[in-house]
Formats: sequence, C-alpha cells, structure tokens
Amino acid sequence: MELPKHCEVVEFIFVAGFIILWIHWIWTRRNIYKYGLSFPVLYGFPIIGSLYKIRGVNNISRDLSNIFKDSKSYTVCLWFGWFPTILTADPEIITNVLRSPELLNKAESIYHPIRSIFKGGLVASRVDEWSKNRKLINPAFANKVLMSFFPIFNKAKNNIIEKCSELVDNKEHNLLNAIQTMTLTITAETTMGKYMHKGNQISNDIANNMCVIMEYTVISILLSFMNLGFIMELFSKFRNAKKYSYQFVEDLIHKKLSKTTYAEKSITNTKDDMSSNENFLLTNEENEFTNNEDDLADLSIKKEPNIFIDQAIKLYKQQLFTWNDIISESNTIVGAAFETTANAIYSALVMLAMHPEIQQRLFEEVLDVFPEKNFNAGLDQLDQLQYLDCVINETLRFAPPVPVIGRHVTKDTQVGKNVFPKNTQILISILHLHRRTDIWGSNANKFDPEHFSAENFGEAQKCAFIPFSRGKRNCIGLRYAMFSMKIILSGLIRNFIFETDFKFANLRFTNHVALKYLEEPELKIRLRS
Repeated sequence: MELPKHCEVVEFIFVAGFIILWIHWIWTRRNIYKYGLSFPVLYGFPIIGSLYKIRGVNNISRDLSNIFKDSKSYTVCLWFGWFPTILTADPEIITNVLRSPELLNKAESIYHPIRSIFKGGLVASRVDEWSKNRKLINPAFANKVLMSFFPIFNKAKNNIIEKCSELVDNKEHNLLNAIQTMTLTITAETTMGKYMHKGNQISNDIANNMCVIMEYTVISILLSFMNLGFIMELFSKFRNAKKYSYQFVEDLIHKKLSKTTYAEKSITNTKDDMSSNENFLLTNEENEFTNNEDDLADLSIKKEPNIFIDQAIKLYKQQLFTWNDIISESNTIVGAAFETTANAIYSALVMLAMHPEIQQRLFEEVLDVFPEKNFNAGLDQLDQLQYLDCVINETLRFAPPVPVIGRHVTKDTQVGKNVFPKNTQILISILHLHRRTDIWGSNANKFDPEHFSAENFGEAQKCAFIPFSRGKRNCIGLRYAMFSMKIILSGLIRNFIFETDFKFANLRFTNHVALKYLEEPELKIRLRS
C-alpha cells in the first residue's frame, strides 16, 4: 500500500487540529449560545468574531448603527474578538443591568485598557476596589463642597469670556482646545488644589497630552478585544504622554503632601509654645495667631478636607488609601473630568450656533437672570435657568460625552427576564439609546431642547436618558459637571453670539473614550450689544 505523502500528512494534521479547536471553541461557549439565542445572534468568523464589522476608529458609531440595523433589534449577541458580547440600546435591559447588584464590574474588553493606563481609578476599577474607594471619596463631592467651588467656576467663566473676546474678528475659530484648557484648570484647582494662571504653558501641555492619551486609549480598547493591548506600549507618543501626565499629577500630590506636613508641624509647635505660657491672655496677639491658624487650616489640618486631594491625603495618612490609590484616583479624576466636561460645553456651543432661534431664547432667559454682563452666578440663580437645563440635557442626549459603557458578567446572572452567562460582556450604546425614534419621536436625530420640556419628558424618556450612567456606578462628578457647565455657558451666551457655517447634516461622530467629532465645527464669535 502506498504511504501518504508528507505534505498530505501535514495537511491532514492542520485540518484536524482546526476542527478540534473549532469544536472546543463552540463547547466552551455552549452556555452563551444557549442564553444568547434569546437575542438575534451575529456569529462572525473564528477568532475575530464580528470585529470585522468595526472598520476603523473613526467609524465606530456608524458601524454599531449598522450592527443594530442588520440584526433588526436593539439587542444583539455577538463576539468581538475573544469576548462574547451582548450589545444593547434597549432601555429596559439597560435599566435592569445598571441597577443590578450582581453586575457592578465594568466590561473587561473596554475598561481593562483604561485601568492599565490610569493605574486603576473609580471609572475602571474592579468592584471590590471601587466599592471601598467610592465610599471614601464621596465626601469630596458633597453638596457643601461643590458650593465652595462656585468662585472657581465663575473665575473660569471670566477667563473663557476674556479668551473669546480676543477672537471677535469675523473669522471662524476652533474653540475646543481653549475650552479643554479651561476645564483642565478648573479640574486641577477644584480637585488637586493647583491654581493655573491664564496662558500657563503647563496647562496647555497637560491638556494636549491628555488628548493624546484619550486618542490612543480607544485604539488600545479595540486591540484588547484580541488581547493585543500590549502593542500600545510600542508607540513612543503614547508612552511620553502618559509619563508627562503621571508626573504632573505626582508633582501636585507631593507638593500638597509637603505643605500639609509643614502646616501640621507649624500648628503643633505654635500650640506647644502657647501651652507653656501659663499667663497667656486673650489679646490682639492671640487673635493674630488664630487668624494664622485658620490660614494653615486651609491646608486640611483644622477643618475637614474640602477638595479631593485633601481627602485622599487624609485617607493615606490613616492608611485607608495606598499611595497607588492616590495616584490612580487623581489620574482618573483629572483625565475624566476635563475632557468630558469640555466636550459637553463645546457641543452645546456648536448646537446653539447651528440653531440661532434656540440660542436667542436661551439668551433671553439668561438676560432675565443676569442683567449685567459681568456677574457671579450662585445656586439660586442657576435654579432659575430652566431652559438652560433643557439645552444642556439635549446636548447630552444628542452628543453624550461617553457614548458606550459596559458591564462584565462574573457568574450566570438573571436580570429581569434575561439570563446573562458568565464571562459575557454587556456593552451599552448610550449614543444609540439616546437616538431611538420610537422613544424620542421622529426628530430624535435633531437637536431640540423641547425633548426635555415637562410635556415631552415622560417616564419612557427618563429610562432612556443616561448621560452619566445610572445605578450605584453612576458618575461621581454628575453635579460637579452640571454646575460648571451652567455657569460657563450662561456667561458665554450672556456676552456673545455664536455662529457657524458648518451644516448640521454634516456632523459625524466617532466613539473615542469620550465622543468626538470627525470634523470639529469652527465657530464665529460676535459681541452682544
């Protein structure tokens, strides 16, 4: 009998091995097929799954739209690389998932790269670390603390007004970078105690480096679906941006830590000197000391901490925070706060420039509350700006700062009538949830603040509006962001008219960590008389 040729044997082994691997692949995912079949399924190809449908970083929003369209459903089971995934824009499923105590871990496919880049932090940390740190950090975002930030928000408003005044020249300008620099200075001062002067080169550099990090992070996320995220470390621009940002945050922490240590020693020594004087009487000298002690107390010694870094250092000294906790949470807060808030403010200005009638109505409301161009906004005044609330909410609906969030299923979990098998990723497309015409009406893809009027914003819309997520792992900075946006936007609209030649129909978005415009509309600025 003639023996098979060597090439035939190799071919047989290759085919047999492929079949065995394929059977093993299906067998290890049998529960996913079992439970996932309650949704439409896109099977895709071996290894890459349906990842081929994502044709590039700049097409993610459109490609996700096509997946929903092809499956004829707002929930679909598919594989993104190695990760079995439930992709959904269904408000009932989303509400149940975000409120489930069993589904508090973030989706590994998205958040592992973020966790690696920022060295942890509330946004991406696993549930045990998140639960501990969230409780410890919450006091730094209490309402009383947020009220103390109003002077900083008002100062930032005045600075961006001054910047816009320099751009009143009948030309169109890209304002996003200036807004990002402004929100970075707010974030640095309110969370880290770092005051940055106008035009500070460091603030411009850190803003640019943060933008680089966010840009490369979305590439890292796509690679992570194939467990190839390590490739990102080959890019020197990415490494250098991370190094610069880490150093910026660490320098702030060390500077704050050294000041608090010095203040503690100064107060202790002064009190020891006082106690040694048995005949010490209440005099002007004592009053002067008391005032000095109050100044030192601003460094978080006498009074309760009133910003995040004070709280973090206090927890570190009490051994409730590790050094890595301080670094990771500081990196996360600075990184997350500045870009998402900046994008929301920029998007609001773009929408108002494209809809002059809405901008005029908003101006009239702001004018009633703030008759003078130069003003300091307080909480009572912000509460009167109800149409501004509608404008901001509609901006967050139409262009949500974070377009996709996710959860990781650690064990077979029943949520409502659905069972999600272990190791499934649940990806929630906020962008597509916010654009559903069956919920928001036929003009869901238009910008219309009336979506949030008392007549139109009902229970169905409340369930389908989650710009800051929902449930226990919602955004800790929700009220912080809303206060800062309202103060800054009211100042800009009170002082300027914004216009653009960019057509609304030409707007295109892409899913970075934060939502980005494929082409950023430029704005023309005119002074209000």
